[in-house]
Amino acid sequence: MSGTTLDELRMIVAVEQHGSLTAAAQALEVTQQAVSQRMRTLERRWGLSLFARTARGTTLTDHGKLVAEWAATLVGQAEAFDSAVASLRSDRAARVRVAASLTIAEHLVPGWLVTYAADPSAAHVELTGVNSVTVAQRVRSGEDDLGFIETPDPPEGLASLVFAQDEVVLVVAPGHPWARRTSVSPAEVARTPLVSREAGSGTRLTMERSLEAVVGAGKVVAPAAELSTTAAVRATIIAGGGVGALSGLAVRDDIAAGRLRRVTVDGPAAVRPFAAVWDPRRRLAPGASRILEIASARA
Repeated sequence: MSGTTLDELRMIVAVEQHGSLTAAAQALEVTQQAVSQRMRTLERRWGLSLFARTARGTTLTDHGKLVAEWAATLVGQAEAFDSAVASLRSDRAARVRVAASLTIAEHLVPGWLVTYAADPSAAHVELTGVNSVTVAQRVRSGEDDLGFIETPDPPEGLASLVFAQDEVVLVVAPGHPWARRTSVSPAEVARTPLVSREAGSGTRLTMERSLEAVVGAGKVVAPAAELSTTAAVRATIIAGGGVGALSGLAVRDDIAAGRLRRVTVDGPAAVRPFAAVWDPRRRLAPGASRILEIASARA
């Protein structure tokens, strides 16, 4: 028995969907004679009566309807296969949309993207730097394929993978009175208005949670200033604007150069996870999967 082709299966499906050989031929943009001849060939090959031919036209028999149903499944699988192969071939032209919290976006993502760009099949990356809450919102809505957050609270409804940990540290300018202290108590920090990131920032939430674990909920005073970027908080503190809490990554070079002094807080360190997040309802694109792999390896 000769092998059945996908074109033949598509013809059977078209007859079932459109109700006649003539309508199927029009949908497939071939002649009615071509469809009729191919269907007769299939009937002879399989030894089945697929069509009931009457004065009113040609319709599928019960066997024909069953075969058309099977054929629709196979045609659908073939089309899905073609789409999957095409997505691999066109990955370089595709986009990978990534959202990252500011600490990660400023200090880790650039190195990941340099590594990713060296891949022969690397796609174009669109990066958005926002706070952790907004990252989760963008991934949930489908605006971004992959997100990176730095909050102690895993976002609801998203898959996540913790790939590193980070410590939030307290820093002041060299001229600040706390620069000469060996340590300060959590209670003293809690009643001191800090130069802080905005609500929704993982950096701010991590320090507030760490203090509240010692002094109690609701006992951390409001910030002296709320700034939307890590760079703005850092610059304000360097200029003598007060006390601030920032990622150890963000101030590592400033501490080494003497532009900032780290202030030791008595008690447990304020540690938070760095995590990747994505919507489990959507399959990660090859580019997003590769960036996640690079982030995990370099951590």
